Amino acid sequence: MTDAHTRIDSLKEDIREIGFSVLDLQAKAAAHDSKLEQVLATQLAHGARFDAHDTRFDQIDRRLEAHDTRFDQIDRRLDAHDTRFDQIDRRLDAHDTRFDQMGGRFDQIDGRFDQIDGRLAEVLARLPRRPE
Repeated sequence: MTDAHTRIDSLKEDIREIGFSVLDLQAKAAAHDSKLEQVLATQLAHGARFDAHDTRFDQIDRRLEAHDTRFDQIDRRLDAHDTRFDQIDRRLDAHDTRFDQMGGRFDQIDGRFDQIDGRLAEVLARLPRRPE
């Protein structure tokens, strides 16, 4: 029977060791659960921060779209001004051409006046002088 008592004692010791291992594993599992809860809380906090950043990025995106629309309006107005300036430039070129033509005509008229002035000088030179 000693053999049976020895085996029973050995089995009791094995069961005790298994119990300690189970308690040890339960403590480790509790520690891991605690760490997991911390990780999940941190992940949740990061998720909230990401959501806040995402909301802010959406606001910025809407503002950029509004600015883009405004820039498109300004661009169209600048194009209209460019067209208007081109029209004014063409009109000024036409006036410049007319002024050049008028300048040419004035030069012709001045030449004719010079001819008339020369002829008048000839006529006056032929007239007898007044007695003094």
